[in-house]
Amino acid sequence: MLSVLFFGLTPLVFAQEGRLQAPGGAVSAEDGAAALWVNPANLGFDPDAAIGFWARQQLTTLDSSVALATTAGGTGLGLTFHADEAGTPWWGLNSAFSVRLPQNLRLGANLAWHLPSSGGNFTAWDLGLGWRPLSWLGFGAVARNIGSPAPTRGITAGYAASATLRPFDEKLELSIDYGLTEQADLTKAPDQTFSAIVRSSPVNGLVLRARADTDPEFSYYAFSGGLEVYFGGLGGGAWVSDNAQAVTGYVVSGPLDANLFGAGESVPLIRLNQPFAYQSQAGLFGPSQESYLGLLERLRVAATDPAVEGLVITVDSVPFSFAQIQELQAAIAAIRAQGKPVVAYIDGAASNSGYALAAACDKVYLHPAGEVDLIGLSAEMNYLQGSLDLVGVEAQYAKRAEFKSAPEQWTNTEASEPARTQMNALMDDLFAALVDSVVKGRGMTEAHVKELIDGGPYTAAEALKLGLVDGLLYPDEVEEELEGVLPKNYELDDEYRSLTDTSGWVAAKEVAIIYIDGPITSGESAAPGLLGGGGNAGSATIVRALIHAAESSSVKAVVLRVDSPGGSAFASDEIWRAVEMVQEEGKPVIASFGGVAASGGYYVAAGADAIYAEPATITGSIGVYGGKFSFGELMGKVGIGSEVYQRGRNAGMYSLSRPMDPIEYAAMDRLIEETYRQFKSRVSEGRGMTMEEVDAVARGRVWSGTDAKEVGLVDELGGLQDAITRAKLEAGLDADDEVTLVTLKGREGAWGEPVMEGVRAWAMGPMPPLPEPLLAWAPYAPLAGEHIFALMPYQIEVK
Repeated sequence: MLSVLFFGLTPLVFAQEGRLQAPGGAVSAEDGAAALWVNPANLGFDPDAAIGFWARQQLTTLDSSVALATTAGGTGLGLTFHADEAGTPWWGLNSAFSVRLPQNLRLGANLAWHLPSSGGNFTAWDLGLGWRPLSWLGFGAVARNIGSPAPTRGITAGYAASATLRPFDEKLELSIDYGLTEQADLTKAPDQTFSAIVRSSPVNGLVLRARADTDPEFSYYAFSGGLEVYFGGLGGGAWVSDNAQAVTGYVVSGPLDANLFGAGESVPLIRLNQPFAYQSQAGLFGPSQESYLGLLERLRVAATDPAVEGLVITVDSVPFSFAQIQELQAAIAAIRAQGKPVVAYIDGAASNSGYALAAACDKVYLHPAGEVDLIGLSAEMNYLQGSLDLVGVEAQYAKRAEFKSAPEQWTNTEASEPARTQMNALMDDLFAALVDSVVKGRGMTEAHVKELIDGGPYTAAEALKLGLVDGLLYPDEVEEELEGVLPKNYELDDEYRSLTDTSGWVAAKEVAIIYIDGPITSGESAAPGLLGGGGNAGSATIVRALIHAAESSSVKAVVLRVDSPGGSAFASDEIWRAVEMVQEEGKPVIASFGGVAASGGYYVAAGADAIYAEPATITGSIGVYGGKFSFGELMGKVGIGSEVYQRGRNAGMYSLSRPMDPIEYAAMDRLIEETYRQFKSRVSEGRGMTMEEVDAVARGRVWSGTDAKEVGLVDELGGLQDAITRAKLEAGLDADDEVTLVTLKGREGAWGEPVMEGVRAWAMGPMPPLPEPLLAWAPYAPLAGEHIFALMPYQIEVK
């Protein structure tokens, strides 16, 4: 957030334009609450919530004024009051908004209600335009008091244009403004003003401002200046006008990390028993839910933040895949490596993954009524062929190859031998990862940990006796107990960097994060529904995001975060091609695999410059299948007749009233073979493997991240932060270079999207979720019209 602040006086007094004068704010550069009066278009550049209060006193007269403004999400409200020497009051109300347009343009409007005590209330409009094409260059224009019916009362129309250069980003802004103001007597020439404006932030938490005004003939010069001091989210300052005619004091919100005297020592408290979606959803009446990347960034910053003395996390049944648990374990290890203690508090029952995360900390404390459900892993597969036979439904599917076991749930009564082989191998790797987490975290032997798992679950008293936890504490006892573990005089901070500032300017160097989360479908992505369930990754949305990254001059690299079991083979190939288009623009694409990146989830990333996965990532499943269900026998049992009219030998092959005949099935099988060949060719090209080498590790087989690296399907074991570092290096940047991480959703320009997300989030709150089985299948509904699938055979969660 670029802060807001400053207001003072030019020789023009407040009432002459019915607004708070802001000589320190350039039309092309001013963001935050002050943009309400300077240029309403700029509200759209800075969506962060802001508030400001200003009070001005004329030193040579009794003339005074105050103003209050609050802005958020491209909208703003303002209140002004002015009293002249005689004490005559003049109130004003403002309501403003800004709309996002393509090419980083913003269009804004401000409606002002003027309420003079003498009566004759009236309204006037401001219309503004802002354009910031580059990180160092911006333009703006505004028309003020449009439609004012009171020029004789000083409310005359005015126009301004502005340009800003930022040679050192926020440290120095240089602006030139040109203003033209109509006079009350329209027969007279308008007043013209040229202004040079400087805003500088030489050190964190200190802002200096200066302004010089003159006319085209240089017949006069007016100079003003001021300073602002910030103390983390809040600042104050003063502005003195030319010849000390007036002084303005103010209190305003500012950048959260701006603190002239440095931040005090703190110990962040982070609650990890709540969902962290990849793409946070906006709240209608509250803040947005924190994203998973936001959580990782908070932990990354805490490791090197000198104000952070340690970390406390709360866990129980954590909502993460085990691959994400491993990412969080690495983040905790980085904090501990800086000599900062990390403490876990289990407030309830710790699942396998919850305890694995807690074990990564220096100390683990448990609620006296809690438990440790360290019991190992179990997977249960259900096969429906017998039930389908009973009701008269036939499943006809072709697949490539023997490990592509997804259709077996409908065509078999038990698992095939290849399916058993890959499931047991996968379970072995995931169980080894669970055991290894406890071994490293608690300093136990592997044999002892396996004994503990076989003996679980454990009550709080049992967990303490067996050394699984270090103490039993109620929540109100935690802080007192931790005084012996954490530095003295510490303060738990449960809002540590939970809010972040958004710069109103295009970043000079960006790494775009694009998520492929959920089943891959054709068309647009969909967020979770009102009744619960996950969303899906639509190829049209993701392709649009990738093309945006390819065309953006500020995006230097792309990280493709994949957490998907696959889905439509066609949609997967569309995304694969868009990744290639990004690379054709000379920008590296690094893939980061989450909990699962299998089948179509692997397909989309096969051409990436490098692939990162955690040891517990479930990936591979390079194979396809397709087919249909025939309900003919069931229809006959319930008295439904069917007649089919067709032209063309195979026109009715997808009919649900009869099975495919041998010729039709052969045609389907041919399509499956060609799609499988294309899938393997994508992997061959992207991984630098021969088709024979690909076939040896493909055939639909599912691999853990550990095994995938051994067989050449993954380059490195690591998480999202490792992939971001690799992306910077591949883009020619240094690993420690500061870059802006931007999440591209593929819906930029949809100004109504935040509102709809908020409505969805509000509506989801009180509504009961769908039953668990329906929730699991809900994201796959968009695949109903597909015939060929690059989809993983099952979902596995370590809980």
